[in-house]
Amino acid sequence: MYLKRIELSGFKSFADRTVIEFDDGLTAVVGPNGSGKSNITEAIRWVLGEQSAKSLRGGKMPDVIFSGSAARKPLNIAEVTLVLNNESHFLPLDFSEVSVTRRLNRNGDSDFFINKQSCRLKDIVDLFTDSGLGKESFSIISQGKVESIFNSKPEDRRGIFEEAAGVLKYKQRKHKAEQKLFETEDNLNRVQDIIYELESQLDPLSRQSEQAKKYMMLKEKLTEIDVGVTVAEVDAARAQWETTKETLAGLNQSIGVSKTQIASFEAELDMLRSRRASLNAELDDQQRQLLQATEAYEQAEGKRNVLTERSKHTAENVQGYQQTIAEAGEQLTAVQGELTQLIETIDGKNTEKIHLQKQVSELEKQLARVSKSAKEQLEEMRSEYVDVMQQQANANNDLKHLEKEYQQMVQRNDKDISRYDQLSAREEELLAEQQQLTETKDQKNQELADCRGQYQDKQQHLARLKQEAGFTEKQMYEALGILQQARARQHSYRELQENYAGFYQGVRSVLTQRQELGGIVGAVAELMQVPKELALAIETALGGAAQHIVTEDEASARRAIAYLKRQRLGRATFLPLTTIKPRKLPQSVMQQLAGCDGFLGVASEQVTFPGQVAQIMENLLGVTLLAQNLDTANQIARQVSFRYRVVSLEGDLIHPGGSMTGGATKKSGQGNLFMQANELEELTKQIAKMERAYQQKEVAVNGLKEAVQKTDVLLEELRRQGETAKEAEQELSHQLTRIASELEQVVKEKQASDYEKRELTRFLDAYHQQKGELTALQAALQERREQLDAAMSRTDETEAENAARKEAIQGQLADANAQVAVLSEQIGQLTTRRDEKEQQLADIENQRRLAEEQLTLLTTNQTTVVESREMLEQQMRQFSAAKQQVDEHILQVKASREETQERISEMDQLLMTENKTQQELMDRRTQAEVVKNRMEVTIDNGLTYLQEEYSLTFEAGQHLYPLTVAIDDGKATVRQLKKSIGQLGPVNTNAIEQYEQVKERYDFLMTQRDDLVAAKGELFDTMSEMDSIVAERFASMFQAIRAEFRQVFPNMFGGGHADLQLTDEADLLNTGIEIVAQPPGKKLQSLSLLSGGERALTAIALLFSIIQVSPVPFCVLDEVEAALDDANVVRFGKYLSEFEKDTQFIVITHRKGTMEASDVLYGVTMQESGVSKIVSVHLEDINERGDFQVAQS
Repeated sequence: MYLKRIELSGFKSFADRTVIEFDDGLTAVVGPNGSGKSNITEAIRWVLGEQSAKSLRGGKMPDVIFSGSAARKPLNIAEVTLVLNNESHFLPLDFSEVSVTRRLNRNGDSDFFINKQSCRLKDIVDLFTDSGLGKESFSIISQGKVESIFNSKPEDRRGIFEEAAGVLKYKQRKHKAEQKLFETEDNLNRVQDIIYELESQLDPLSRQSEQAKKYMMLKEKLTEIDVGVTVAEVDAARAQWETTKETLAGLNQSIGVSKTQIASFEAELDMLRSRRASLNAELDDQQRQLLQATEAYEQAEGKRNVLTERSKHTAENVQGYQQTIAEAGEQLTAVQGELTQLIETIDGKNTEKIHLQKQVSELEKQLARVSKSAKEQLEEMRSEYVDVMQQQANANNDLKHLEKEYQQMVQRNDKDISRYDQLSAREEELLAEQQQLTETKDQKNQELADCRGQYQDKQQHLARLKQEAGFTEKQMYEALGILQQARARQHSYRELQENYAGFYQGVRSVLTQRQELGGIVGAVAELMQVPKELALAIETALGGAAQHIVTEDEASARRAIAYLKRQRLGRATFLPLTTIKPRKLPQSVMQQLAGCDGFLGVASEQVTFPGQVAQIMENLLGVTLLAQNLDTANQIARQVSFRYRVVSLEGDLIHPGGSMTGGATKKSGQGNLFMQANELEELTKQIAKMERAYQQKEVAVNGLKEAVQKTDVLLEELRRQGETAKEAEQELSHQLTRIASELEQVVKEKQASDYEKRELTRFLDAYHQQKGELTALQAALQERREQLDAAMSRTDETEAENAARKEAIQGQLADANAQVAVLSEQIGQLTTRRDEKEQQLADIENQRRLAEEQLTLLTTNQTTVVESREMLEQQMRQFSAAKQQVDEHILQVKASREETQERISEMDQLLMTENKTQQELMDRRTQAEVVKNRMEVTIDNGLTYLQEEYSLTFEAGQHLYPLTVAIDDGKATVRQLKKSIGQLGPVNTNAIEQYEQVKERYDFLMTQRDDLVAAKGELFDTMSEMDSIVAERFASMFQAIRAEFRQVFPNMFGGGHADLQLTDEADLLNTGIEIVAQPPGKKLQSLSLLSGGERALTAIALLFSIIQVSPVPFCVLDEVEAALDDANVVRFGKYLSEFEKDTQFIVITHRKGTMEASDVLYGVTMQESGVSKIVSVHLEDINERGDFQVAQS
């Protein structure tokens, strides 16, 4: 066998799919450092099962996948396939060619294939085990492996020799045998523990078995006496129950009469109370009407008083404003007279002042002329003449300016007249708006009062609704309480049904475990629906059979019985569907009974049940006849010749043969399973009615609450309306205030306009005065100009005349100036007085106008107030009459109510007396019922005790175990037997069966233990045999390799000595191996002291020794000769050539000597950075270092 080819794809630097073909002999792979040569060796080791990423020069296994380069993206899959020529069938496969593939995804998933068939990694490892080609074998050696041979411990070197000896499969077999031995010992320990436990149980179970036999004997005797005593007690209790029943019948009759009388009293009381309630409601209504009439009267009276007070206040204001107007008129007349007189006086004074001023001016001029010389006088006169001409021009200008100002004042006066007319019109509008707003405000006040009245009415209505809602809600909650109580009772009944209350303990235990036991259909009572009127009859007819359990088959019944025994939960009777057959009356009997009075039918036909259990029900009730009562039951029994069982509706029973059973039973549903179901059904119907009643009350409450909500909404609406009316009234007040303010402003503007008129009048007066003065001044200046003309012509007067004239003129000038000063002071005082009078006149006119306006408004309001007051007084008279009428009706209603109350008191007394009588009768009945119930309890307990303890009916117990001694003696015997049984202590009634079961299991486990002991011995033998084989083969292989190593070493080194030694020859299974080497010319020394080349050559010698003894199909050497010198490389190549006929060599090398010895040469290069390629290499292309260059195409 040899390596035919290797296929790489995505493994490390081999990004592209690469196929390397190998031939027999020596193949060398060369290439520069870093080109990826060693990746071929690692690919072979990886596909053979290497799992250490570190051994493959990686951190984790996905590192073997091509990681990309500058020009290529990383790959996600690495795959390597070895194709082996297996024509010699070296590998245990029936194929001439074997391919082994390993594939790895970057996500960590791996796939393995042998001949393209998926397999496990373990399958590949097992394939090459002991073939010398394993991943740890000496067939794949690198420089690191050489170093590890010398650096490892002697015990670790052992693996190389074991691989060559082919003992790994034997060691694996021993390991499996050891695992089986551990499991066998563990199983043996567990079996031994169980045996010890069973041995501890056997002795106690043996004693318990003997005790159980004694218990069963005593129990049988106890059953005989106990059943007889119980039957006798039940019989005595039935007799006393009959006596008590007759007493109760008389008491019930008396109580019935009393109840009738009480019902009559209560009916009359209800009628009287209803009448009283009606009268109370009517009284409340009348009182409400009285309250409303009183409130309405008081409101009207309050409004009337407010209007009266307002009328009085208005009259006082009218009188005050009239007086104010009269006084203002008198003041106006007086002030106007004084003002006219003052104006005339001021005009006279002004005229006199102007005249005097002219005199002064003239005298001053004369004085100036007289005081100068003639020449100077002439010059002055000329100068004065010029001044006079200038004054004339100024006077003309002043006159023109005065005329212009006059025209402006006339235009201004026209505007003032128009503005005054506008203000007067606006004043009239404001007065009219003020009147309208006042009327609207009064209307809003009335609306607000009406709204308040409606609000109070709705509040009272709301209070009545809330009271009615509260009462109805109380009734609703009372109905809810009753409903909840009924629901609680319903829940209790359902719990009783679910917990199978009323069933015997054994029956209840089986029914609660029906799912676990399997095959349980149910109890007869729960599988049957019985009409209420037939419940007592069916219960009597079935008796204990009502609690029999229907099963699907006998196996289900046996499982249930075993469960009851195992758990000691009592007894039960089972009715398998596979064994119970139906029973039916012959058709002739049915025809015979067809016309019989009181015959109600066959019991099985009067009840309903699932079709699955029809045969059971027909077996139990198919030949049971139903009768109306005991008399008809006797007739029917006689009709059928006492061959069938007949039961009456009252529970009386006529047995086949003619025996009769009868009497009274409890009417409570607690002990009657059918009555429980009927009561639950009846209670469910009652709950439905109660729910409807509750829902009706709930609807009524919701309706009342809705009415309350609507009334609340209406009240809120009235409140909002009231607020809106109040806001409107406030807004009207604000508008009235605004109008009053605007009126005041208009009046002020009119006063200002009046003042402007007066100013214009004064201006006109001044205008005329100034115009006259200017005209007079022009005339005076013209006169002076003429005088100056004359004077300038007279220049011959003397100085003496001038002096005399000067003195006279000075005297006249002084007198004239004094008079002007006095007149100026008088004119100033008079002008001040005139202005004061004018302002006083304007104030009086404004005051009189305002008073007239307010007088008009008050007069209008006074008329409205009087009309409103008269209307309110009419309403007050109406309210007073209604109030008196309601008061009279209230007195009548109160009298009727007092009369009704007196009758109610009388009836209450009669009812109390009758209730006391009834209570006495009921107390006596209660005492009788207690006795009756005690007897019923005694009877029920006795019957239940018979059924639960012994699964017997009363009749069966009476027939099977008649009491032959007195009851007290029987009870004493029962106590003694129970004492004897109690002295036995706890008894395991299943001890005998348990003992047999434990004994059988004990014997079985003892057999198993013997088998395990035998198996343990066999495993020890197998392990010993494997150890012998391994030791023998290891020793043989070691000696052969040792002998060969002694020969190869001197040949490789050209002399010297070497040997292999065992560290512990006595322990061939674990001994280590020491390598001793002595190169030529050197002393024997430790391997660690050898040079690198010497260690490499020693390892190569060992390799060739192993191959010589145990040839391998192929061997991969990765630069193992790198440390050798050229001579040793040649010697290394020679040895390879000698072995290549038996072993295929693939050598990764840099050495030329090795290359020269090779048959085939491959080169590995990286033409593309990071990607390895396989190329053809010629020896002449290789340099001295073993590198080569690839020609670029």
